[in-house]
Parts: sequence; C-alpha cells; structure tokens
Amino acid sequence: MQIFLEKRVNTTSKGRALVLSAALFLVLLISWFFFLAVGIDPLAAYNIIGEEIFLTNYGWQDLMVKMTPLLFTGLAVALAAQMRQWNIGAEGQFHMGTFAMTWFALHFDDIVPGSMLIIIMLIMAAIGGGLWGCIPGFLKARFGVNEIITSLLLNYVAAAWIDHLLFGAWRDPGSNNFPITREFSAASQLPTFGNTSVHAGLILAFIFVVITAWILWKTQLGFKIRLTGDNPEAARYAGVNIRTLTILIFAASGAIAGIAGFSEVTGIHYRLQQNISIGYGYTGIIIAWLAKNHPLGVIISAFFMSIIFVSAEVLQIEYGLPISIVFLYQGIILFTVLGTDIFTEYRLRITRFLV
Repeated sequence: MQIFLEKRVNTTSKGRALVLSAALFLVLLISWFFFLAVGIDPLAAYNIIGEEIFLTNYGWQDLMVKMTPLLFTGLAVALAAQMRQWNIGAEGQFHMGTFAMTWFALHFDDIVPGSMLIIIMLIMAAIGGGLWGCIPGFLKARFGVNEIITSLLLNYVAAAWIDHLLFGAWRDPGSNNFPITREFSAASQLPTFGNTSVHAGLILAFIFVVITAWILWKTQLGFKIRLTGDNPEAARYAGVNIRTLTILIFAASGAIAGIAGFSEVTGIHYRLQQNISIGYGYTGIIIAWLAKNHPLGVIISAFFMSIIFVSAEVLQIEYGLPISIVFLYQGIILFTVLGTDIFTEYRLRITRFLV
C-alpha cells in the first residue's frame, strides 16, 4: 500500500470551505482532549470562552482591539507575498514604527498643533517601518540576499533597540524604573467609539485593506506586482524594473506594519512600553497564509486569530493556567488549521498493490 498526496487539478471555493470546516471540527476535537488533559471540563470551557468573548462588553471590545494590529501586520505580509517576497520582518517594522512616532511625540508633543500631531505621528510610523523594511528589500534587490533571513534577524535588532531606549534615555523618571516612556498628550490619542476601548485604528485598518486591494487589482502598479510574483521572466520582458519594485514593495509592506505599531500606541497605551507587541508581526505571517495573501481575506483571518488571542487570555484568567499551557493551546489550534490547509491544493491518494 502506498499513500501519497496528489495535486488537485482545480481548487474551488466549495472545496476550501469544506477543508476549513473539517479543520475547525478537528480543532474542537483536539481541544476537547487538551482540556481533559489539564483537568478542565471541555463543555464548561467552550461555554466560558463563548460568553466572555461574544456576550460581554469587555470581550468583544478586546476582540476588536486585538484585531486592529493583526489586520495591519497580516496585510503587510500579504502585500509582499503578492510579489512572492517573504517579509518575515513585520514584527521589527512594527517596533521601528513605534520608535519613529515616539521620537517625534517626545520631542514635538508640546510644539505641533493638536490637530496635526496625530497625523504626523502616523506618517512617522509609516516612515520608520518603511525604512526598516527597505533594508531586506535593498539587500535582496542589489545582492540577491535571502529576504527571509534578513527580515527575520532584523526583528531582534529592532526589539533590542526599543529596549535600549526604554531602559535608558526614554524611560519616564516617574515610572518607578518601569521601562516605559511618559504618557503622550491627549492630542496624540486616537478617538474611541463611545465609552469602549475600540479605537479609530480599526477603521484605518479597513481603509488600508480596501486601498491595497484596489491597487493590486485595479492599477498598473498592482498588475506589475502580481505579474512579477507569477512570472518574473515575463515581467522582466515586459519592462518591469524588478529591483526597484522589490525595494518599493518592502517599503510599503514595512510602512503598513509600522502603522500597526502606531495604532497600538495611540489607540491603547498612549505611550511606548516594553513588549508593546505580543507577537503581532509574527502572527501576521499566519494571517497572510490563511488568507492566501489576499487583502480582503486578511479580514477573516485576522478575526479568527483575534479570537484565538482572546480565548487564550480567557483560559488563563478563568482557570489560572500557566502561560506555557496557553501557548500550547494556541499552538494546537494553529498547527491544526495550517496543517489541514494543504488539502485545499492536494488530495490524499491510497494505492494498493496486489501481490
């Protein structure tokens, strides 16, 4: 007997929906045994997760808050992937976006008029993330250096640089030695919806998703990006400057990830602090993968991932689970969903040999 994967001739939306449904069922099944293994009643856990996320004010607000940076980082990775460029550095670009906007806020908070401050901070975050994204883009375009390695390693450089500033020159003297900056003025804070914690960054994220989709499918630049991703030789023959486009796509991807940092700082914390990202940049890679690198698909993927984030928090709070168990729970879900995704492109074939 031989078991192997066979490439599907056609992939349909119905087939993808069937695979996703099977993956979600498998998630519930594996999670059931996970809860039993840690001494939790599975039905009670599902009930608490559902109630806390969807039936409480804090739950759905936290869901939207988590979804905001995930939309940006997922979109950043998906945009680069449209050109078959793998930006694994959204985490670092997120941090460098917070660095650039925080530098501006700390130096010009009391000088720039309130109406202009938040706009310039947004631009600074885009510049910070974009320039950081240009580094792997330039190295790939000019020297052919693998962008996966460079963009990944730059994440650690960016995080270390932020820590250096927070433990040094930028630390608030009145913070009892906590690694945080002073709080920014009210003019630098994104407006919220009513008395909720959901802020305008969510609307900004949806706007960027729509704009990115429009550029990719309705403009000449978008056609060049997709053509280069599908067939670099054909793009080169058509006169596309692939080197310049590579740097441009990494700059745009980094800028979007930088704006994710802007939304987190100005929408939630109102200051820069250590561990400002809880893995939003790395999670953006998974979101883009689940969305098949389509900007509109990022919305659904980001919503799904935000549910995982919040449900893990609920388990930690309600049952006092250690963070390692929470990470294990997240890993089970992600491994199951990503692992079954292969069956959208391949089918399992079993061949029996007669002796």
